[in-house]
Amino acid sequence: MHTHTGVPGVDLLALVLRVLLLTGTALTAGIGLLRAGAVMRPSFAWACGGATAALAGLSAVLLHINTGFAIAHVVLALAVPLALRWRGPSAFLGFGLALLLIAEAALGHTSLNFFLDTIVVVVAVVWSGLALAKTWNSDGGLRPRPIALTAALALLGAGTGQLLLSGLFDRRLLSTGYGIAVLVVVLGAAVVLAVTLLTRDDVRVYRYGAIGVLAVVLAWGALPGIPLPHDLPVPGVARLAQTAGTPVLVSPHRAGKNLVHFPESAGQGITVKQGGTVARAVPRPGASGTWAEVDLPAGRSDLVIRKGEETGTVDVDTGELPEIAGAARPECASAALGALAAGAPTPVSCPDTQLLPEDADALRKHVAFLAEVRAPSLSVVGDDTPRSRAAADVVREEATRRGLPVNDSPEGALVLVSGWEKTSHVLERAQFVYGMHVAPWLLHGPVVTSAPGVAVPLRFDPRDRGALTYGMTQASAFGDPPSLSGYRQWARARGESLAGEVTMYASAQVNVMQMTGHQHGGNHGQWIPQGTIVAVSGPLTEK
Repeated sequence: MHTHTGVPGVDLLALVLRVLLLTGTALTAGIGLLRAGAVMRPSFAWACGGATAALAGLSAVLLHINTGFAIAHVVLALAVPLALRWRGPSAFLGFGLALLLIAEAALGHTSLNFFLDTIVVVVAVVWSGLALAKTWNSDGGLRPRPIALTAALALLGAGTGQLLLSGLFDRRLLSTGYGIAVLVVVLGAAVVLAVTLLTRDDVRVYRYGAIGVLAVVLAWGALPGIPLPHDLPVPGVARLAQTAGTPVLVSPHRAGKNLVHFPESAGQGITVKQGGTVARAVPRPGASGTWAEVDLPAGRSDLVIRKGEETGTVDVDTGELPEIAGAARPECASAALGALAAGAPTPVSCPDTQLLPEDADALRKHVAFLAEVRAPSLSVVGDDTPRSRAAADVVREEATRRGLPVNDSPEGALVLVSGWEKTSHVLERAQFVYGMHVAPWLLHGPVVTSAPGVAVPLRFDPRDRGALTYGMTQASAFGDPPSLSGYRQWARARGESLAGEVTMYASAQVNVMQMTGHQHGGNHGQWIPQGTIVAVSGPLTEK
């Protein structure tokens, strides 16, 4: 029902039916197991069994639950009131209904969750049966006081275990629906234990304790239908959340200048309010979606997101981390998003702070490739980042070694080693006879589609399984097209390496419908949305 970003997506119908069915089944099973219905009005037992059977049938029709479970549920729920005049069959049917409830409640859970679910179901069944039996002055020969104490302790243990498993020992316990439900389980179990210890009358123990047991059962039954809360914001780690009907990325999540990013699907007209300042999310050259620039204070604060008529908040926590100059750039955010998509969030680091050895090697082989195709000259465009300056030096040195003049002649080839924004601006207006050539880190759809086609040296095939899996996962998690910076973080988190041989690839925009009737490209994990990228050389080697 909800994604790893914590999107609230409660199916209210399923939640209500689940809670009512669990409660009604526990009550019906208790009636049969302890034969409480033999000394009460038969109409009550039939009402419980009939309502439970109806809820099971309704769930099968509306929610498409397992048909076998639904049929078994209906049959057992109606058989319990039928068999109440006979002790043996009644108890066996009640026991069978309890086992069915355990199986349904714990379906798909781990062994520890299964154990906790079993405890809650057993306590609910036994307590409800004894509460009804004691109300009509019958306990079936059982010793109700020790049973009540054992059940209360077991229920408190299950609630405490659920609290430990949830990991909500923080402010989310009272600020999220899931946290409140877990708290109700624990407090309800504590109330049952307190009633058991303080009330001396057996009838009142079960009657008053039934209120706490009911609260526990209702909250426990609701837990699977409530979204897990967001992870708490971690200073320096990009914040991925969902609010106002759209995913939101905050990077670098430090005090000072930050970017708040929204995907293309969010549309235009989004504003971000921090304190008394309102920033509008706008497109940026070389990047997808929209971006709002905000200044975050140290420590905890909230961002108010407004999208049309929808308004939401994103809690952030920058701690005491100081601002890093130049960290609020789309490429830095894309790298962080790759790690988040892999489920391994890491502190935001900007790729443009250094030139990686593998990129330097790729650029040298790229220049060698241009020398082999007899480009008459090279024009090198960079910026003032450490990576770009080092890359420009590498290109010029290799061009000198290969005897290629470096000038601004449009008769030669253009080699871009700048960042996303500047590269996008240059590609929009540049025309060179030997084409536009970009550094590996510029493989990002909004960058390369600024020109009809570009060439890029890569150590992986953007069409292979790993590259497409990353792209599709990121598109599902947020909606952005892939980037090399994000792919590297994704691969690192999964213990993979992009260490293949350097091969030249060329991208091209495709705006026609294919003969199959499907449009080429699209932003569904493709590296070049509405375009294509293919290898135009074999592996490049040193010569």
